[in-house]
Amino acid sequence: MEEHDFSGTIEMGMETQPFHRTVEGHSTEHARDKLLGELGSEHGVPRTRIHVEEENE
Repeated sequence: MEEHDFSGTIEMGMETQPFHRTVEGHSTEHARDKLLGELGSEHGVPRTRIHVEEENE
């Protein structure tokens, strides 16, 4: 599995929080899906409120 770096923002009510996270995955798509699931679960927000602005392998 490869490491993928992601950064972007999370809409949390009236506030927007930046994030930067490294996730392991078989592909960029797999890692992105894993990232959205983790952040959504941790912060209690739906995936549509998480905006990925940068992706790096």
